[in-house]
Amino acid sequence: MVQIKKDKFLNIIGLMSGTSLDGIDVSLVKSNGKELLSSKKNYYFKYKNNVTEVLKRVLENYKNILSNEDLKNKLDNFITNLHLKAIIQSGFLNKSDYIGFHGQTIFHEPKVKSIQLGNPQMLANLLKKIVVFNFRSNDIFNNGQGAPLAPIYHKMIIQKNKIILPSCFLNIGGISNISYWDGKSLIGFDTGPGNNLMDNYIQLMTNNKFDLNGEIASKGKVNKTLLKKFLSNNYFQKPFPKSLDKYYFNNEFNSFKQIDIKLSDAMSTLAEITISSIIDSFKLFPKFPKSMIIAGGGYKNKYLTNRLKEKINISFYDLNEFNHDPDFIESELIAFLAARTIRKIPITFPKTTGVKQPLTGGEVFNPIL
Repeated sequence: MVQIKKDKFLNIIGLMSGTSLDGIDVSLVKSNGKELLSSKKNYYFKYKNNVTEVLKRVLENYKNILSNEDLKNKLDNFITNLHLKAIIQSGFLNKSDYIGFHGQTIFHEPKVKSIQLGNPQMLANLLKKIVVFNFRSNDIFNNGQGAPLAPIYHKMIIQKNKIILPSCFLNIGGISNISYWDGKSLIGFDTGPGNNLMDNYIQLMTNNKFDLNGEIASKGKVNKTLLKKFLSNNYFQKPFPKSLDKYYFNNEFNSFKQIDIKLSDAMSTLAEITISSIIDSFKLFPKFPKSMIIAGGGYKNKYLTNRLKEKINISFYDLNEFNHDPDFIESELIAFLAARTIRKIPITFPKTTGVKQPLTGGEVFNPIL
């Protein structure tokens, strides 16, 4: 690979398809692996309903896929073609030199294995661009959790914007993850459920895909017995580093589905599980944070964010003020990690994934022309 000047900013496309399975976030950024320039562009490639249904079945049947190499290869190519379309439709291809490709996670077991569907060599060949993929495997090989990957990027945003310390960056996706930075310690872990249990329940009981603005939850009452039972899961008592698979809370959720409860009360209780697990996670930090940034799909849930603001007396910052779109933080992150991979600088750390020392990660795929 061609040697790149240490501080040269690279034009990189970052791609992220999360556990919501609704589409692909595409970001075009300039990064040198240490910071991002403020000039960036984003594009959302929405999946058609039939694609979302296919991906749901894939996640539900991941064991069959992992034991069937031929089927996995077909799905790798299927996912890659979706990302190819997303890049082409974004119009960013000719403005980029590199592609950060996360792929679609179908399985994550901390310290054991994390499987992302995708064919990086195929993407590199088709686009004639260098593709960076497989961000988690080196961390797991070195006895790390393989997640979360976001803390180093969250730290950069906190530092660049001179946000009051100690600060935490909360991403509420399917699973909620949090990063903490106080000027010395960088800590990161999954706090518990994010939107996934709320979304799953509303989809089960109605024709809605999610509870818009948390309106249904806002009309309900929290069932404290159910809340307490859910929060008794030993995950919440574990110290960091720790990370979750999307289906970790399946047993609790399956029990929840059998209970006779009003829809609004159920949604309010599920929201409170997310909120309580986030707030309880503060006990693990060296100091209580003075500031917080919220991103991810949960950022749009007004009921969720207002409840957090009611219960935590700290300063909240809006990413839009810093020229970051909260919807595209994870695709920006993948571009940022790709830049760090190319620079051969660490992406995971002892207090984020549990590795013994800061580690590089990601694999670089050059196009075969």
